[in-house]
Amino acid sequence: MKARTALGVGALALLTVRHLLGRTRAMSFHGATVLITGGSRGLGLLLAREFGAEGARVAICARDADELDTAAADLEARGIAVLTLRGDVTDSSQVEGIVHGVRARWGRSTCS
Repeated sequence: MKARTALGVGALALLTVRHLLGRTRAMSFHGATVLITGGSRGLGLLLAREFGAEGARVAICARDADELDTAAADLEARGIAVLTLRGDVTDSSQVEGIVHGVRARWGRSTCS
């Protein structure tokens, strides 16, 4: 039951992102940087694909290095610029390190 609920919530979130991306065509993600926590699998990876398809550079973080490597290969095969960062978002010092890693690679980014 929990798996079905999680799948339903994930599907709803993905549809919402697609809807927002469709409605905000005036806003371009081309060249923007998007940081997605939990981006190595599931909904996070789907979001990384969507933003990447819109031209964003995608930084994904997760705790498992092997899953990050697999996700990076998937995104790179789709032509998406990706940065992987290993970390636990429940630890504020690791979050600071993740954000620093993204800024060190791509600097600050804004959407227009």
